[in-house]
Amino acid sequence: MRKVVLLGATGSIGRQTIDIIEQYPDRFKLVAVTANKSIDVMKDIVKRHACLYVAMDNQYRDAFETAQFFDLKALKEFIQAVPEDVVVVNALVGSVGLVPTIAAIERGFDVLLANKETLVVGGEIIKPLLNTSVSTLIPIDSEHSALAQCLKGSNIDDVEKLVITASGGSFRHLKKDELNHVTVQDALNHPNWAMGKKITIDSATMMNKVFEIIEAHYLFDLPYDSIEAVLHPESLVHGMVHYKDGNILMHVGPADMHIPILTALQGEERLPYRSIFDITKIKSLHFEAIDPIRYSLFDLGIAVARKKGLHTVTLNAANEEAVELFLNGTIDFITIETIIADCLYYFDNGYDVTLEAILDLDQKVRNYIKTKYVDGE
Repeated sequence: MRKVVLLGATGSIGRQTIDIIEQYPDRFKLVAVTANKSIDVMKDIVKRHACLYVAMDNQYRDAFETAQFFDLKALKEFIQAVPEDVVVVNALVGSVGLVPTIAAIERGFDVLLANKETLVVGGEIIKPLLNTSVSTLIPIDSEHSALAQCLKGSNIDDVEKLVITASGGSFRHLKKDELNHVTVQDALNHPNWAMGKKITIDSATMMNKVFEIIEAHYLFDLPYDSIEAVLHPESLVHGMVHYKDGNILMHVGPADMHIPILTALQGEERLPYRSIFDITKIKSLHFEAIDPIRYSLFDLGIAVARKKGLHTVTLNAANEEAVELFLNGTIDFITIETIIADCLYYFDNGYDVTLEAILDLDQKVRNYIKTKYVDGE
């Protein structure tokens, strides 16, 4: 039986991970969970699964009598306390996922990664850690899971390029000048996927695809010139691998995150999962290049990724804060781009990439945005 530590249990990926665990009670056992809020949901999860460890905000400490409690600010200690024989599902949102990922690698745990920001801000320190650890990073993102399936049994040196698909987000039918008056509710109405709020907004700005290309760069050890993204509004093809001999493998399937979650959890097995997918219902598939004017953050983000260094930390922190301000109604949708570009201009890049430098710059960027765009100073 595989014991599971679930970081971000009440989010979209977390809930679907629990679905899979409950579908296979003889294969998987949930032993430790974290969440930011939703205390009633967490109490139910801990009770139903008899979880031994829980991490939430310290105000909820007295709510869990049967589990060892950790404050959310102590996720490193949380990972250090869990049993030896576990896998860690990182379904956290944002750069907060970096520290527990490092802690898990240091303990030799496999990390099933849905938290792409871990590699966006910390890829340059994660990769050396993996080289000295028995840990493996296993992708849960649908695109990277698809690519991993298409790469199975092949040598990465035989790959010409990887292709990640993008739905285009909630506003893919709008022109650039039509984005000035879109609402939060409009933005959260994704045409294909049911996802968390932050990732849904990232899909609309195409920042999500920037992060996925960075993630693919570190996961599959390929240069950025060998990874691209294309628009695919149907969201049925999740990834393609172009091999040097002319063969192209394409992963096709429904927009159902249970599948990549099960794929990551099951290891080398192929556990049965009922998914409604009738290929005869597919009338056409469309692919097109990403318009750099319509999705201006995409080219900007890729340029930052190519330079490496600490600017990806600035990119991510600025994006997280800007998206939150949009969701709170403080700024409009277009201002997300303005804030990100402003921060990249204001903060110099640096190439001494350490955990301390990452955490320091991350906080400085957030403070800068609060001062300028919230407090108005």
